[in-house]
Amino acid sequence: MKATRIPVWLMTGYLGSGKTTLLRSWLRDAALQDAALIVNEIGEVGLDDKLLGQAVDSASLISNACICCTGLPGLQDALADLWWDRLHRRRAAYGSVVIETTGLADPRSVIDAFESVPLLRERYRLAGVFTAVSAVAGLDLIEAHPEAVAQVSAADALIITKCDRADGAAVERALRELHPRAAIARSQNASLDWPRAMAMATARPSTPTPPWRLHVPSDHGTSTQFVPLDAPLTLEELHAQTNALHGDALLRLKGVIRLDDGDLRDVQWSVGDLDLAVAPFAGNVPRLGLTCIRQREGHAASAKT
Repeated sequence: MKATRIPVWLMTGYLGSGKTTLLRSWLRDAALQDAALIVNEIGEVGLDDKLLGQAVDSASLISNACICCTGLPGLQDALADLWWDRLHRRRAAYGSVVIETTGLADPRSVIDAFESVPLLRERYRLAGVFTAVSAVAGLDLIEAHPEAVAQVSAADALIITKCDRADGAAVERALRELHPRAAIARSQNASLDWPRAMAMATARPSTPTPPWRLHVPSDHGTSTQFVPLDAPLTLEELHAQTNALHGDALLRLKGVIRLDDGDLRDVQWSVGDLDLAVAPFAGNVPRLGLTCIRQREGHAASAKT
């Protein structure tokens, strides 16, 4: 009898869309307690795997390469390693796999891998694709970045995040025009729970058709810099540091720093944010500092080309 293939859930969304916050909430659901987690991040120092690792026993990190292009072999290797470790009982059995892409990923190549790579096709099945879209900055990002359009077009379920800061109505209208067959829901402060999200992703066949032909650059037109911040900082010094890093080309800023009171803080900023988000950090500590992702000059073309 043929072995049952393991379901894989793919979470994507542009830089700062709130996908990690959603995933951290979903991974606390009993249905995902035995899930294996694979996190892909741009940059030499990972953070999301540390944040999500608080909700699961372990997370596999693919860093410094986007899995939709140069990092795709890393994803294939991670899934193969999971399978063989499970088979040989080197790790606990897992009932599903959750993959978080970078915010720059074109998920279509990842989706194709589950049909074209023999081990993935035989041992795994892509159960659903979620795309997070910010209610605050989603429209501007869709207009400016072909990756954001590709993420929307590939989704089974579209989740409009940050609806505590904007109502999301304009973003929802744009998403329905871009991808009328996808299920759409709004979420504020990760209020959309896993049972509803799973039902959205599995409610209809996964046959998205982009409304136009997309060209997504293989290098995404971005550069990544890690700024080490080893010494403790006051909040005023932290804001001075981040203000110095800002500029028109900055798309994303995130990392962990230590305040002068000794406490660790998770620091986040993305396009559309008026200020830094600074929150307590607990768990395995990455290298202290901030990862900055910038748009390279000459790459700010419209997505609708």
